[in-house]
Amino acid sequence: MLNAAEGDVASQPMCPQHPEREAVRTCERCGRYACAACEGDEGRCRECARLSALEVPDSRARARRATVTQYVSGGTSLLGLLFNLLLYPELKGEPQEVAASGVVLLGFIVSITAQVCLLMWVHRVVRQLAALGADLGMTPARAVWMWLIPVINWWKPYHVMRDIAERLGGVPFVAALPLQLWWGVNVVGRILERAEGKLLDGKLGGVDSTTTEVVSLLSSVCSVAVAFLCVQLIKELQTRLNQRREGLFEPEAPVVQDEAAAA
Repeated sequence: MLNAAEGDVASQPMCPQHPEREAVRTCERCGRYACAACEGDEGRCRECARLSALEVPDSRARARRATVTQYVSGGTSLLGLLFNLLLYPELKGEPQEVAASGVVLLGFIVSITAQVCLLMWVHRVVRQLAALGADLGMTPARAVWMWLIPVINWWKPYHVMRDIAERLGGVPFVAALPLQLWWGVNVVGRILERAEGKLLDGKLGGVDSTTTEVVSLLSSVCSVAVAFLCVQLIKELQTRLNQRREGLFEPEAPVVQDEAAAA
């Protein structure tokens, strides 16, 4: 970040966009002088900030796909919950097994689709933030891999989403989001899901069917809650990102000279 050369009024560099205004810095990207109205983020002029933003398509379409698939995922989990409560006990033998397998398969397909759409949105958001001068300190690919690597994916995705929120609105914005609730319910749901799998496989002996049903019920409730909390996060973050991106393309306010400058 280079400030304009100091000197008297006569030798002070002037802004090429506003010749009546003195330059306060030079752009780190193009080297042109910029006044206070033209300076952007990260030492770049406003025009270079626009060009950097244009290099990456916005993430609105991916946000819409992510929210729709999260709604579908939550609805599928709710359907599974109703199936376990109402229909499953009424079925016997082969129909019961077929219906249960169908519900599990449907839930798996929808869950994978929702996860892929979410990660595609995260990838695009991280790229946009880098173009806007708010780099997360990691590549978009690395941000996505944090969700997929075993063990690390128990806490790193939360940090990725928190860092995105901090770049978009600072600590107050992070505090206003249900980030901790979303990730806490996510972790509890994953633990319950693993416990449910072991109970159904008979790996945990001495446990009655009622316990298995309760664990399955709680796991489904967590899945529904995670999906709808995730939708809220996507909407809030995308709205703030849209505002930041659109701010670069707003028409500049007309320059108003003060009386001293006019004289």
